[in-house]
Amino acid sequence: MPIKIILIFSLLILSYQSYAGPLVKVCLDEDCKRPAEVKISETCWSQVKDIFSSPFSTDKDEQDNIITSISLIESDVYSALSKHTTETDDANDLYTSNSIKNTYRNTKYILGILLDHHMVEKHFIRKSITNTNWAGFESNGLLLQSLTDSRLYILESNNTQLGSSAIITSYKNNSDINSEIIIINNMPATRDSDNDFE
Repeated sequence: MPIKIILIFSLLILSYQSYAGPLVKVCLDEDCKRPAEVKISETCWSQVKDIFSSPFSTDKDEQDNIITSISLIESDVYSALSKHTTETDDANDLYTSNSIKNTYRNTKYILGILLDHHMVEKHFIRKSITNTNWAGFESNGLLLQSLTDSRLYILESNNTQLGSSAIITSYKNNSDINSEIIIINNMPATRDSDNDFE
């Protein structure tokens, strides 16, 4: 009899842990030496799990799921943070006042959680990149690579509005991965070449 009780209790604990949201690191100050750790709410985490629950998803489906999940988690985390900061009680103000570098750091942390929990299975993060266009404007992004066909994608984020910040686009139309890797390796070093996976 006691073994049955222990078994039932263990199953209850495991089922509860599967719904409890994990901790996510959030950088708010520029050097980000001590990022805040915020627990993703159970409601948000359950929604994220539902998003990734459809079987036989394509690369495009997973990219859409990544974007939606980032929006949900960012909204949840910044709402929780705004309740505990003295600077502002508005989650959107807290989000937009953060630097673009921190926005990418935080996006990496979120992607790391999705990868760790085996929700994102068709892509992995290559690195952060900074591109400069012909007019001299810089754009930042996270370089993702598909495990299905090795294509490269850029996850771009802007911190103009909480909940609608990320997009994923093809890095190049050329499907020759070798030429893409050569181009990336020959890119000039940037001040934030960003090997800050922590």
